Amino acid sequence: MRKKTVLVVNAGDVTGINFCRSLQETKDFHIIGVESGREDYFMIAADQKYLVPAWDDPSYISVLNRIIERHDVDLLYAADTGNELLTIAKNRHRIKCRTFLPAQEDIEVTEDKWATYNRLKASGVPVPATVLVDSESVLEDFILQYREVWLRRIYGSGGACSLPTDSFELAVNWVRHHDGWGKFIVSEKLSKRTGTWIGVWLEGELQVCQLRERLYWKYANLAPSGVTGITGDQKTFWDENLHELAMKCVRSTVKKPHGIMCVDFTWGFDGVPYPTEIQASRFYSSIYFLTRSGLNLAEIYCNLALGGSRYEQPVINPIREEFHWIKSVDCTPVLLTKSEYDGVSRYGS
Repeated sequence: MRKKTVLVVNAGDVTGINFCRSLQETKDFHIIGVESGREDYFMIAADQKYLVPAWDDPSYISVLNRIIERHDVDLLYAADTGNELLTIAKNRHRIKCRTFLPAQEDIEVTEDKWATYNRLKASGVPVPATVLVDSESVLEDFILQYREVWLRRIYGSGGACSLPTDSFELAVNWVRHHDGWGKFIVSEKLSKRTGTWIGVWLEGELQVCQLRERLYWKYANLAPSGVTGITGDQKTFWDENLHELAMKCVRSTVKKPHGIMCVDFTWGFDGVPYPTEIQASRFYSSIYFLTRSGLNLAEIYCNLALGGSRYEQPVINPIREEFHWIKSVDCTPVLLTKSEYDGVSRYGS
């Protein structure tokens, strides 16, 4: 039987690498990876790989189509947030194979943290106090009211350009440095506890989902915000109330969930989990952690995209056991059960 062929864009980035690794676990897919960055090209973990033009090259879509036609590709998956994903989404009608993407409007709303915030707030979802930073006076008034605040770009991921501060002078200079007037939001500062809800949807119906909690950011001391985009330790867990809140967040933000819809949460100092953004269209880098723990979302995603049977009932948080996934740069991640994680005694204690 012919294997289904999947073309993975951004395949040399960690999100793409872990998607490919997850598919490789099944041995049911032929994987082709593409990258526009020469260094990332060499990191691709796929059956075949190509170095392609950048997303803003006029030939970008036609080059992808040449690869699609040459290898009879069944499905294209864009693995990372950014210009490649947006370009592919806008040109999906030109792509000569299947894609499994939300509606264009839904992608644009979820890529925009300010637009997402306003939809969540209008729907009655608890959200942290937030304003658009379009002037110095707005920023000054907000800091005077909340003292400790969190600045971040409207667009982007991995904590890029984010900054916690209680200094108006630092905040103003930070926004100026990044030419950020009207491009940043500022929120009340929340705690360090964070979690995510990952869901795969089909035509408005949830198919499968899973919760995980991030225990810390690796190399947090190297970033002004403490957010590096590299999770040092994370664990699977279950919280029915958080699941219901995630469902409300998705349905409040997009008209008809389709494909991947994920929700990021940060807990406030009051113990309340607040949604901080919705990630549409692609998985987190933690996807391989879930694969190794028994839930291969990449396989489920591809099968649904290629016409596989939908679930009669959604599969809600199938990994109820607590697993830990510990990772660092240039190291093989370690998967641990709760008993293995808790079972190590400190020498001399």
